[in-house]
Amino acid sequence: MSSYWIVTADGMPHYLSGYDMAQNRYSIEVIAHAGAQINRFTGHCIRPYSVVEHQLLCADIAAHLMLPAVVQLACLMHDAHEVYVGDCSSPVKWELGSAWERLESPQANSVRRHFGLMGIFLSHRAQIKAIDLMALATERRDLVIYTEGISAPWAILDTPGRKVEPAHWVQLHTAARAQRSWADWAQLYLERFHQLRDAINATLATNIQSVTEGIKQ
Repeated sequence: MSSYWIVTADGMPHYLSGYDMAQNRYSIEVIAHAGAQINRFTGHCIRPYSVVEHQLLCADIAAHLMLPAVVQLACLMHDAHEVYVGDCSSPVKWELGSAWERLESPQANSVRRHFGLMGIFLSHRAQIKAIDLMALATERRDLVIYTEGISAPWAILDTPGRKVEPAHWVQLHTAARAQRSWADWAQLYLERFHQLRDAINATLATNIQSVTEGIKQ
């Protein structure tokens, strides 16, 4: 029996489990389109805040830390699979437990393999997770009704000895950000994707040229 499937923004079926997943095709345009319309925090921010904007923030943090373009790209795409399974908030994931993991992990790995990022996610898992948590702390500071010392702490951010600080150099509640449409964010995401892919390809070409010249010598 075929697995369940959804219809994506380009009209194609996307299978959610089993052998049928081999039929899935991935488009960065579809990922940008859908991700720009999926709200984080189950919609409980002070303004619409999408998966795409979150991923752009993570890429910005990676760039601020002067990490290689390939790590920035991994940060830009670390939640790309959510355009197929939805953005499930962490507390809901914890409640669902292994049932959510069985759905999400194959989808995430399939997207990452398609875009050639599986190795980076494996080798830089801790770094990408730390950036994701810094983004979360920044989002809580700027976009969520939360008052430190009054609101209940978030264990994922506020555990003593492992407290996560927000990015001090960015503000998410500016008028310019709020005024952008979902289509604007989708376009910014696509532009960043292609910029990073071009930078990665340029670095690869330079490395190949250096090796070739070294062999000739």
